[in-house]
Amino acid sequence: MAQRKQLTWMELRVGLFVLVGLAVLAAGIFYVTGGESFGPKYRLITYLPDVSGLVHGAPVRLNGVEIGNVETIKLAPHVRGQVRPKNRNIEVVMRLSKQYDSDILTDSAASLVTEGLLGNRYVNISLGVTGVPLKDGQEVPGVEESGMKEVMDRSVDVLGNLQTLSEDIQGVVDGVKAGKGTVGKLLVDEQAYNHLNSILSRGEVMLANIQAGQGTLGKLVASDEMYNKVDKGLDNVNVILTDVRSQKGTIGKLLYDPTLYDEAKQAISNGNAVIGDVRAGKGTLGKLVTDDTLYTKMRDATDNVASATAKLNDNTTTVGKLFSDPRLYDNLAGLTGDMRLLIGEFRQNPKKFLRIKVAVF
Repeated sequence: MAQRKQLTWMELRVGLFVLVGLAVLAAGIFYVTGGESFGPKYRLITYLPDVSGLVHGAPVRLNGVEIGNVETIKLAPHVRGQVRPKNRNIEVVMRLSKQYDSDILTDSAASLVTEGLLGNRYVNISLGVTGVPLKDGQEVPGVEESGMKEVMDRSVDVLGNLQTLSEDIQGVVDGVKAGKGTVGKLLVDEQAYNHLNSILSRGEVMLANIQAGQGTLGKLVASDEMYNKVDKGLDNVNVILTDVRSQKGTIGKLLYDPTLYDEAKQAISNGNAVIGDVRAGKGTLGKLVTDDTLYTKMRDATDNVASATAKLNDNTTTVGKLFSDPRLYDNLAGLTGDMRLLIGEFRQNPKKFLRIKVAVF
């Protein structure tokens, strides 16, 4: 009887241990999931054109935040005789946490998203802004996965461009093989090879002549004459530099003799003194620079000259008439004509003009 009671107590302890373990496991799951797995749920439906890669239990996210999972995936009901809309091919039932029902509104939209380029696929719902909350069993409008479609479209364009590029490259290669163009002729035309071979042969002959000391370049390479001249020239330059350092010649004195510096300094000092005297109004140049008397006289003289020229241009004055009245010119011309006639008659018959009358009183 005592053995029966001890066995029952052992079974009870095992049962209690199992219950405690289950409780700890449930608490761990609750802690990891944040309590969402045990909260109230509700279901929403969406229709998508294609759900390739989406599996049962895939996460459902609200702007990236996980709020539930995909419960069922099946073909959308179809009424016979009617055309099935392309964007409502697949019906997806989502089991979502009730605490987010105020964020999923009638203006929200569900779309299929791929994690990375080749990652798992999940359903993403956008936050609503101006709509009203969706109730259990209502539909979230589905939209096509624009990102992946755009990538696929761009991939098609890239593949098309690559195909065109490969065809162009193949055309170029075929042209080169056919001997077209400069590159093609270089590859298939023997004439270009012969020309190149001839150039190389001439180059070898030229190098041989240079090594033999022929020609100007050969003499420069093989003969020491130019080197000796250059070396001698450098020696002369060194001698000149030594003379300059020894203060010989004009350049040496200019570089090392302080007399020129002192004279230049003295000349600058004298120039500064002259400029100071000029600024002070000393001497003729100083008075010309600082005294206004000469300027005033020159201004009065120019005024007088302007007045005199104005009178010369005026016909009312004697001098003006001399310059502008044509009658004086006519009278002078007539007088010179009469003088010519008088001189001519005098030359022909001077007695006519040289009569001497003597009278005796």
